[in-house]
Amino acid sequence: MKVRSEKLKSQEKSSSLLLYLAFVFIVFGAKAIIISNFGSSIPFWDQWDAQADSLYRPWLLGSRHWMDLFASHNEHRIFTTRALSLLLLYLNKGVWDPMFEMYVNAMLHTVALLFLLFLMQKGLERGTKFAFFFFASLLFAVPFGYENTLAGFQSQFYFLLLFSFIFLWAIIQFHTAPKRWFPVLVFSALLSFFSLASGALTIAAGVGTLVIRWLCGIQRTRATLLLIILLSLACAAAIYFTPIIPRHAALKAKSLLDFVIDILRATGGGLLYFPVVLFLIRHFQNIRSATGHSWFVVALCLWVTGQIFAIAYGRSSWILTSRYLDLFAIGILLNGYCLLFMLQGEESVELLINKAFIWFVFVAACLGLIFPSMIKAIESKNAACLRNEDNVRGYLTTRDYTFLQKAPYEEIPYDDAVRLKSLLDNKTISSILTPAVNSNNTRNGLGFYGKTSRTVFSVIGSFLLFTGIGLFMAELIKSYLLNKGEECP
Repeated sequence: MKVRSEKLKSQEKSSSLLLYLAFVFIVFGAKAIIISNFGSSIPFWDQWDAQADSLYRPWLLGSRHWMDLFASHNEHRIFTTRALSLLLLYLNKGVWDPMFEMYVNAMLHTVALLFLLFLMQKGLERGTKFAFFFFASLLFAVPFGYENTLAGFQSQFYFLLLFSFIFLWAIIQFHTAPKRWFPVLVFSALLSFFSLASGALTIAAGVGTLVIRWLCGIQRTRATLLLIILLSLACAAAIYFTPIIPRHAALKAKSLLDFVIDILRATGGGLLYFPVVLFLIRHFQNIRSATGHSWFVVALCLWVTGQIFAIAYGRSSWILTSRYLDLFAIGILLNGYCLLFMLQGEESVELLINKAFIWFVFVAACLGLIFPSMIKAIESKNAACLRNEDNVRGYLTTRDYTFLQKAPYEEIPYDDAVRLKSLLDNKTISSILTPAVNSNNTRNGLGFYGKTSRTVFSVIGSFLLFTGIGLFMAELIKSYLLNKGEECP
C-alpha cells in the first residue's frame, strides 16, 4: 500500500512538471513566433522620450542620479522598467535593441503567469488541474495583448502582475509567520507601485482581504490590525504620490453611466464574471471550511475588480485597447479557475457542468471571433513599423528632413517630426540605435534584430509551441491509461 502511495505521488509530481513545461513552451513559444515575425527594431512613441532622452542619454553622459529612476512617467513611476532597460542596454553592449527587450518581456510575462498558476493549482485535483493548465495555455497563447508583446517598453505591466501575485499570496500567508512574510509584503508592495500606478490598487486589494477576514472572525490578531493600518497608510500615500496629468482628463469617464458601460464592456456584459460571483457566494456560505487557496482567489478577485474599475474610469473609451487586455486576461483565467474549483467535490454538479460548458464555449467563441482582427491589427502595426524604420534610416543616412515630414505613427514612430529630428540629431541617442535603424553604427550587440536571429527565434517558438501541445497530449493519454488501470511506461 505504501509503495503504491509513493508511486502515485511520483506520478503526480511528474504530471505537474509536464503541465508546467507545456504551459511555458506554449505561451513563450507563441510570443516568440509573434515577436520574430512582427517585431521591429525601431523604437516607438514613448520610447523616444522615456527611454532615449530621459533615461539613456543622461545615464550615458553621467548626468543622471539613481533617484531619477523613481521619477514619474505620465501617471506612473516605472522604476522596474527603467532598471530593466538599463540592464539590457548593458548586456547588449550599449546597443538599444527593442527586439531584445521584447524577448525578455515575453520571458518575464511567462514567469509571472507561471507563478500565478503555481499558486492557484494548489486547490485543484489532478483532473481539473489538467483542464486548468490547458485553458490557461490556450488563453495566454492568444496575442490579445500584442501591443505589449511588440513593444520593448511595456515590461511595467508584467512587473505589476508578478509583484501583485507575490503580495496577495503573502497577505494570505502573513498570519502563519508575520516576521517572515512582512518583508515580502513591503518589498512586493513597493515594487508593484513602482511598476505601474495601479500598483496602489494591489495594496488596496490586500487591505480589503485582511478586513474581510477580520470581519469573518479570521486572523483577528494585533499583528493583523497593525498590518491593516500600515497598508492603508501605504495605499493612501501611493495614491497621493500618483501624478495627475491634466491632458489625460479627456480620457476619463465623463459620467457614471459611461463608467458602468465601460465595466460591462470589460466583463462581457457581466457574463464572463458569473463564475467569480458564484464562487464568492459559496465561499462566504462556507467560510469556516475555506482554505488558504480559496482566500487567495478572493484576494485576486478584489485585485481584478480594482484593475477593471481603475481602467474604466481612467481610460474610458480605451478600455478594450490591447495593452490593457493582459490585465483583463487574469480575470478570465480567474473565472475559469472558479468554475473548475466548484466542480470538485460536489454531489450534484449536472447544472454547474452545463453552465461551465456554456461558459468555456462562450470564451472560446469570443477568442475565435476576435482572433482575425488581432492578426490584422498585428500585420498593420508591422507594416507601419517597417515604414517607420525605413524613414528613420533614410534620414540618418542622408539627413534629408523630408523623410520625417510624414504622418505620425503610420510613417514615423513619433507624433512630432521636429522633436523626432532633434532626438535623432543627438549623437548620444543615434549612437545606440541598432545598425538596422542607423546603418552608420558598427556595434551589433547580441543581434536580436537580424534576419538570422528572427529565423532562429521563429523556429524555436514553433518548436516550443508544438512540443507544449505534444506534452498536453501525452499527459492526456497517460491519464486515460491510468484511469483504465493499464500499465503506463
